[in-house]
Amino acid sequence: MRSHDYARTMEDHRLKSYCLVVETKSFSRAAQAKHMTQSAMSRLVKGLEDELGVKLLLREGKTVTPTPEGKIFYDHAKKLLEGYVRLEQDISSAAGTARGSLRLGSSRTPAFHLLSQALYDFSKNHPEIRIDLTIARTVGVLRELRERRIDIGIVESLDIDEKLFAEVFAEDEIVLIAPENHNLAKKKSLTLQDLITQPFIMPGLGSGTRALVDNFLEGQGIDARRLNVRMTVGSPEFVVHMVQAGLGVAFASKWSVFSAVKEGTVTVLRLPGKKILRKFYLVTIDRDPASATARTFKGFIKQHRFFVPF
Repeated sequence: MRSHDYARTMEDHRLKSYCLVVETKSFSRAAQAKHMTQSAMSRLVKGLEDELGVKLLLREGKTVTPTPEGKIFYDHAKKLLEGYVRLEQDISSAAGTARGSLRLGSSRTPAFHLLSQALYDFSKNHPEIRIDLTIARTVGVLRELRERRIDIGIVESLDIDEKLFAEVFAEDEIVLIAPENHNLAKKKSLTLQDLITQPFIMPGLGSGTRALVDNFLEGQGIDARRLNVRMTVGSPEFVVHMVQAGLGVAFASKWSVFSAVKEGTVTVLRLPGKKILRKFYLVTIDRDPASATARTFKGFIKQHRFFVPF
């Protein structure tokens, strides 16, 4: 095949799939992200290798790494994909219309508990805009934004680079939850002794929730090392499941515990001192995003009314 034919045959879908395999270091994880079977993902990459006449990936057990040729292909594929996005955005901006791709990055709590209804409403109003959502920890979202791999970041951290522009679009509260009918549920306010005697399920290190919890404990004069930490969990949803199972008490976002509280499978304990509050932010490289799609979404989400959990 002639070299100038490659660009016509290696369409957007195949480039994205290959890049996902490299980034996740796994055919199975990449296939899951693309809603494909693992065998279909393997055939797709094999087809690229056959067309190019070189091996792109090395399979070492369950881990996949790119060959030297595969690294070159990955670098060019990412540039092509970013070029496609910029082309769509530049044309729509020049025409004054919002269409094409909108690349969003979000941390887990707003992604799972705030964005579903908002994105549904946005897509209904703007069916011509295609949304590409990446879910990661705050640090990962901000890194993707700085590298211009996404147009807007949605995060829950105050530690935002001063070179980025952040605007509050929603608020949250971190509460302490326990299994239903917990013996501390009727207390008006917990004491230091109450806290250090309970088995805890703590948020993962590096998460926005964990940072808030550590600050709260320090403000209450509680050494976190004195807590009986039974488990550390990175998923807010799994934290709630572990509390429902009776494994211990846990700090969690109001948004993530809303359904469980409503069902009566967990109860909210009354913490001493001030409430643990935080804000959710829209973060961009520029105060006014360059693309019409990003400007449209930013204006929409700032006006969107989110329900208050309880």
